[in-house]
Amino acid sequence: MNNLDRRRCFNESIEKYLQVCRAIAAEFARNRALYGDRIQCRAGCSDCCHQLFEITEIEAQYIAEGLSRVEPAVRLELETRARPYMEARRGLLAAGGSTEAWGTLPPPGSRLACPALKDGVCQIYEHRPLICRRFGMPLYNPGKPGRVFACELNFRDGDEIADPALVQIQTAIHEDWKQVQADYNGSGGYRDAEPITVARAILETFFAPADRTVC
Repeated sequence: MNNLDRRRCFNESIEKYLQVCRAIAAEFARNRALYGDRIQCRAGCSDCCHQLFEITEIEAQYIAEGLSRVEPAVRLELETRARPYMEARRGLLAAGGSTEAWGTLPPPGSRLACPALKDGVCQIYEHRPLICRRFGMPLYNPGKPGRVFACELNFRDGDEIADPALVQIQTAIHEDWKQVQADYNGSGGYRDAEPITVARAILETFFAPADRTVC
């Protein structure tokens, strides 16, 4: 496969991912309309940016592509934060920290600022991964039925979330995202067994290499 074909396959894969991003954006907007000021997500509110979350390879590719176009000084700044982040993350996980990120903020002592965060603002916002796009609104995970998850800054325990459309809409998004990942991995897009983080996306090259087809 020549470079042009590889780029075409990469673009097709990213477009499928962006369709999921757009669906999440629409769902977030729908929830803002339902709950108004109760969803306080805004620039400067960054508690959710301190979770030890993982991302997928396709999300890392999209971040890496975005970083390829930033000013060298910004890239260097991100890399400078990403390197110590990786060591600090390993330490927190070894001490019992969790990568769970379904609605509940991590307890004190297990929080670590994402290396893309500067002064409470995300420096890769337009290329942020899915967890960052959906956190803050009520969340339904078909793999964990029977509960709706929500950030405690927006919804307290016991608050009613009366939304008959939530399960259907978010189940469809969940299934679409699973299919995008399955198609991606089935066409050769699985990098390695090490957890992928925003820090790795900053420090490593995640574009599809010449010996692998992602289409």
